[in-house]
Amino acid sequence: MRNEMTMYTLKPIVSLPRTFHHRKTMYEMRNIHEERSTDDHTAAENKIVPDITDQVISFLKSPLPEYNALEARQEKILAQLAELKKQVATLSGFLRQTNQAVVVSESSSINKSQVPINVNLIVNVNPKRPPYFISALQKLWKDTDIKVQTYVHSSVNEGGSIIYESVTSSSKNNVINLSLIWKDVEDLELILSGLHSYYIIGETNFLRYLSRLINSHNYESFACTEKVNTTDLILDLCYSLHFEESANKKQEILSLIADKLNWSAEKILDIADVAAWCTVKQFFSQKYPSKLKKWYEACEKHFV
Repeated sequence: MRNEMTMYTLKPIVSLPRTFHHRKTMYEMRNIHEERSTDDHTAAENKIVPDITDQVISFLKSPLPEYNALEARQEKILAQLAELKKQVATLSGFLRQTNQAVVVSESSSINKSQVPINVNLIVNVNPKRPPYFISALQKLWKDTDIKVQTYVHSSVNEGGSIIYESVTSSSKNNVINLSLIWKDVEDLELILSGLHSYYIIGETNFLRYLSRLINSHNYESFACTEKVNTTDLILDLCYSLHFEESANKKQEILSLIADKLNWSAEKILDIADVAAWCTVKQFFSQKYPSKLKKWYEACEKHFV
């Protein structure tokens, strides 16, 4: 038994007359168009809408049990998600506090965990660009002795005019034995033992290498990320000045360095100040921006 309900009853495309004048045939087929035309389309359409409306009203009044179970399950899941969000927020706050405490603890005990350093380094340096930063580090790093032994390569007539502190014996934990070779090179070259024909080029890169050797002077271990990024930026700007040919562009870079140094009388000089001071001393002499005057004078006082 068929129990179908048509939502939309379509009117026939072609409406044929009830009677046809045709010749007598052996087999006569029934007229399907005539059967469809007997349907009352208006009545069917009027009946369809109430049927659908009655079904919707009936569903709203008495929904199926499955829908009630699904709605209860959704409510339970939403409550669980809200509780989970609350737990995650609490755990996140606890982890942030713990992380800050660990960073402070590590930064305060960094000197205690330092393993004594005793290394031998060889650098090639052009006499026209003396590495002033070495004498600055000798005065700035109180826990490290930098012993400098100079040599003159055959590519130059004489060495640089700068004189470094002479240290014979040391009672400090960290000792850097530096063999400085005055040589006709474009930029400072750190020769790494064990690696053939491989150098670390540039004073700022050499400063990065030295800072990573000694934990107490490694700026990358600072808890303040902004301080680390600023130090890296100053070192990069100092390095770029070695390749900049435009005088105006050099002054722009130097002015940017001055802004990043954020100088004040209470500031403790660090590796960024050493790199900037050495660069100014090599390339600009007294032609640096006026806003660097107090900073430069303080560096001269501490490093020379």
